Amino acid sequence: MSAPIPTRWVTQLRGQLSDADRRLTLAERRLADGQGGRALQEAYPGVMAAALVRVWLADEAWHRSRSLQEYTRMLGAELPSGFATLAEMKGDSQSFAGWRVEDARPLVQEARAFVASVREELDRRLAPPPSPQGPAVTEPRSA
Repeated sequence: MSAPIPTRWVTQLRGQLSDADRRLTLAERRLADGQGGRALQEAYPGVMAAALVRVWLADEAWHRSRSLQEYTRMLGAELPSGFATLAEMKGDSQSFAGWRVEDARPLVQEARAFVASVREELDRRLAPPPSPQGPAVTEPRSA
């Protein structure tokens, strides 16, 4: 079992996931407004933020430091499939212009599920350990 996550890291991890949630809420608004490209523009950094949380949790980043190249490689390995493909397609481009809502919607849904799974992972790591004695057992009273 790993050591507890330091408080300052918990704050950073939660902040990353809050930012991801905020961006996905904006992405969903963009979809509702008929702006598929703008929706992906909002969702993409949110997914990256959540993937970074996953990397930090797996690597226990509070115990070691890594180079930007190492984190970049690790980050790419954690992206959900649609966003891994999107990252490859995007390259150096800063725009998602031309994406239709019906094409962007599944990616935004994938992003929402991914962020939720990373949040669940963080919550599991932060949960108190189970009691070593297990649940208390009470015997029925006799009359």
